[in-house]
Amino acid sequence: MDMPRPPETAGRDDDGSARTDFRRMMIWIAAAGVAMVAGALWYLSLFGPLTVHMVVAATLGVFLSVLLGSGLFAAAFFSAKSGHDQQVTDATRGRSDAAPNPTALPDGLEAYRRTESFTEATVPAGLLSAHSTKPGVWGLIHVTEGLLRYRVSDVRRAPLDTLLTADTRAGIVEPTILHQVEPIGHARFHVEFWREPAAPSSD
Repeated sequence: MDMPRPPETAGRDDDGSARTDFRRMMIWIAAAGVAMVAGALWYLSLFGPLTVHMVVAATLGVFLSVLLGSGLFAAAFFSAKSGHDQQVTDATRGRSDAAPNPTALPDGLEAYRRTESFTEATVPAGLLSAHSTKPGVWGLIHVTEGLLRYRVSDVRRAPLDTLLTADTRAGIVEPTILHQVEPIGHARFHVEFWREPAAPSSD
């Protein structure tokens, strides 16, 4: 919460290319669906006159079935090509031996700054997505009203997803570790930053 740093994401070129390919595939799938509907209606017409209800039912049934079935395959290709699958893999890799999250600040730190009080309406967007503090900067998330969801998403630490209230222990922010918050309904909170005391200057 001091100097937000977003996690690595797939390159924009890969994502843009994947989106273009996905749109192209969906156009072809929709065209195939229209052709299948036409074929189905032609086949049904061989057995008698088509009624309005029959046309509507056949059109919706055939078209939606083709769109859903083929669209799921297209979405799977898009997810793989855009790098989203790799992001999930990277996010879960190494969690079995990840270090536990700290339950208290290290001894010897001193508070040096705190944020203003935020609410669900004023919380900065950067705090709602994964970010981290600078090396050596710890934080305490103090909730004074309502509920605040606190999550640690860094692969170097065990997963943490907890609710903070005015009655619970403050959320501990570890230096350089990715985390984020999310107000649940009304909430009011602030963050207190801690670090090693500055070494006394010598004259």
